[in-house]
Amino acid sequence: MRHDFRCEKFRASGLAGAGINSIVAMSGAPKGSVYHFFPTGKHGLVAAALDEAEKVIGGWYRQIFGQKAPVSEKVRSLFDSTAEWVQARNFMKGCPITAVTLDIDAESEDLRALCSSVFETFQTIIASGLDDVPASQRAGVAQLILASLEGALVLSRAQASPNPLAETGTLLAATLARAFEQRSEAVELPRRAKTRRGARSL
Repeated sequence: MRHDFRCEKFRASGLAGAGINSIVAMSGAPKGSVYHFFPTGKHGLVAAALDEAEKVIGGWYRQIFGQKAPVSEKVRSLFDSTAEWVQARNFMKGCPITAVTLDIDAESEDLRALCSSVFETFQTIIASGLDDVPASQRAGVAQLILASLEGALVLSRAQASPNPLAETGTLLAATLARAFEQRSEAVELPRRAKTRRGARSL
C-alpha cells in the first residue's frame, strides 16, 4: 500500500471530504489493505497523514528559518514561496493541518490534540530561527508569523489570488524589521564604537 499520498486529499477537501473510498482510490490499494494498516479507519489514516505533514512541512520551515538571514528576509521567503505553491495548484489546496482542524467536530475530537501538537512543532521551528528577536519574545513572534501565514493562505484561496500572501508577507516583514532588526543594529553600533575607542587607548 502506498503511504506517500502526501495529505493531498486533506489539503484539498479537509477531513469532511476525505472519505475512505476516495482515499483508497488515491492510494491505489485495496480497501481491505487500508483497514489492515489503519484498523481504526479514517481517523487512524488522518493521524498518519498529520504525522507526515508535520515532517514534510516542518522540513520546509527548517529550511527557511535555518538560513543565516534577517528575520524579515525569512518571512518574505516564507510568504513568497507559499504564494507560488498555492498558485501553482490553482488555489485548490492549502495546509492539511488547518483543513483538518476546521473540520473537527464531536466525533473527531481526538484529532484536536494532534493538530495542536503539529502547530506547536511548527512554532518551535520558526522560533528557533528568529535570531534577531529577544529570546523571551520568540514564541509570540513565531505564533504571529504562523497565524498570519495560515490566514493569508485562506484569503488567497478564497480570492484565487497570491496577493493576500504577498501583501501580508511584505507588511509583516517590514513590521518585524522595524521592531527587531533596527533594535539589533542600535545595540551593535555602541558596541563597535566602544571597541574602536578601546583600540585607540591601546
